[in-house]
Amino acid sequence: MSIPTSRTETETLDRMSRLGITRVPADQFHYKGFRYTRLADAVAQAERDAALSPPTFDK
Repeated sequence: MSIPTSRTETETLDRMSRLGITRVPADQFHYKGFRYTRLADAVAQAERDAALSPPTFDK
């Protein structure tokens, strides 16, 4: 847990502690302006997009 930087944050952390709530870091995956919490969802969308417009190769 980080060191609180304001009174409001201290109060929030105290309330969380009293209620048994913990904070955990969460990964986010960004693709074309969208945020995904599951990598599988981001990959699925990227693969759908790739299927609609396959990449072109330079000759």
